[in-house]
Amino acid sequence: MFAYANSLDFSRTLNIFAAVLLQQISVGLSNDWLDYRRDKAANRVDKPTVSGLIKVSQLRAGSLIAAGLAEIVAILLGGPTAFAMVFMLVFGWSYNLGLKATWSSVLPYALGFGTVPIFVGLAATEPHLVPGWVVLVSALLGVSAHFANVLPDLAADKLTGVNALPHILGQKISAIVIAVTALLATVIIVTQSSRLPEIAAVAGLVLTVLLAGAASLLSLRLKPPRVVFPLLMLAALTNVILLVLGILAS
Repeated sequence: MFAYANSLDFSRTLNIFAAVLLQQISVGLSNDWLDYRRDKAANRVDKPTVSGLIKVSQLRAGSLIAAGLAEIVAILLGGPTAFAMVFMLVFGWSYNLGLKATWSSVLPYALGFGTVPIFVGLAATEPHLVPGWVVLVSALLGVSAHFANVLPDLAADKLTGVNALPHILGQKISAIVIAVTALLATVIIVTQSSRLPEIAAVAGLVLTVLLAGAASLLSLRLKPPRVVFPLLMLAALTNVILLVLGILAS
């Protein structure tokens, strides 16, 4: 959507989509691969490796192949995008390789999400740097996503020694972080996108309040449901739509 709003042709937009998708596949597969022993200790039967649906070696191979393909597609888009993709892969993998168990767990999410709009800008026919506030919005959504993603597994993580930032701050403060970062992202978009239609700005702000508010309230439960993350992804999608509308109206 962001690529489309920046007037990139269909072919280039498709390449951008493929590169980012492959990067996400690589990071996702590496997560289950590297977390196998931890997931088994916590009896995470929802994980394919623990339930026996797939072998760890297959996940490892798939992750490495996806990373290589992501970089190849990025290279086809140009030197700057190839460089940006390296960082996107490093940020994602650094989380799985150990940062997820420390206070700095939020950094890969913030940096990884923040790099996406930069990647799109560099992939344009005429490469350019996107405005700083767009990067900040993406980074804030990454922070919110991290906290929402971790909360449902707080109890299981404690059994395996994981002590990420959400664990350190606790459930209540983490719930506040989810709401504040999501809402702050929307406020920045509404105030910085001078061409954003007023009705879209108001509707987007109200929808984000409802989605982020629901996610935060659910996060306060003794065992937060996994629906918290999808709710936050809908809030993120709302912000992406607002970004696109602001760009198309300019």
